[in-house]
Amino acid sequence: MIKTLTGKISKACNLCFLLQHLSAQHKEYYPDPDTAVQRRLEEWQDLKFGLLMHWGPYSQWGVVESWSICPEDLSWATGARKQGVAADYAGYLKAYENLKTTFNPVKFNPEKWAVAAKDAGMKYLVFTTKHHDGFCLFDTKFTDYKITDTRCLFSSNARSNVTKEIFTAFKKENFWIGAYYSKPDWHSDFYWWKKFPATDRNCNYSIEKHPEQWKKFTEYTHRQIDELLSDYGQIDILWLDGAGSKKKTEDEVKAELNEVYENSRWARNPQSQDINMAELVKRQEQSNRGCL
Repeated sequence: MIKTLTGKISKACNLCFLLQHLSAQHKEYYPDPDTAVQRRLEEWQDLKFGLLMHWGPYSQWGVVESWSICPEDLSWATGARKQGVAADYAGYLKAYENLKTTFNPVKFNPEKWAVAAKDAGMKYLVFTTKHHDGFCLFDTKFTDYKITDTRCLFSSNARSNVTKEIFTAFKKENFWIGAYYSKPDWHSDFYWWKKFPATDRNCNYSIEKHPEQWKKFTEYTHRQIDELLSDYGQIDILWLDGAGSKKKTEDEVKAELNEVYENSRWARNPQSQDINMAELVKRQEQSNRGCL
């Protein structure tokens, strides 16, 4: 069983590496001026091979993480929905978020995962603590949409804080530890405000018109990242996903609005989404020195 898992992990990680490499070719890289960070990056590059793992309640349906609740007419979004769940978007979203109540991975065994990854030659782990759907696989204090909430079946399990358990298991096998965290949060009322319908992957209200709502989201994001960097020991890699949630120029916003993919002009509400990364990085450097 471990050999089979090892083979699947190897193929998946090779594919992820290829896709990331192709994407990186289109972006200019600006090295960090801190020589300690540069050395740390070189050490990470020398590790060569690692495991990036997505996992969550959606696994019960066998669908891709998060994207089936994104209201874009794209093959990996609305086109990736589980068939027969609901005829309309609202019904599908409700059923998807209700997966929290039936998520009960009683065979959870991160030690076996760590051994399989080590046997495959991996040296670092990046685990998804929260993907775009907003479901937290760690015991955050700032939302009840999490695995440790009492409405999740697995919450009564002694190992319900799976992020802690996974990090501990992989640390014992001498892995570098990476925390994947999605900046967009499609469950948070501070990002997809229930006052308005979601129309694409972006924040669904005007940030310029409602700066107080965006301030709440920025604070929420910072607080959760602070939790990850302070409550789970040494974190070697902070993997922030969600390229759309960043500061953008007017030209970048217009370009996104005009982008066509699969014969669909998918973006409906692109805008600059500044979550004050400079402040976040400054605090991260103070609280978790050496984290990339």
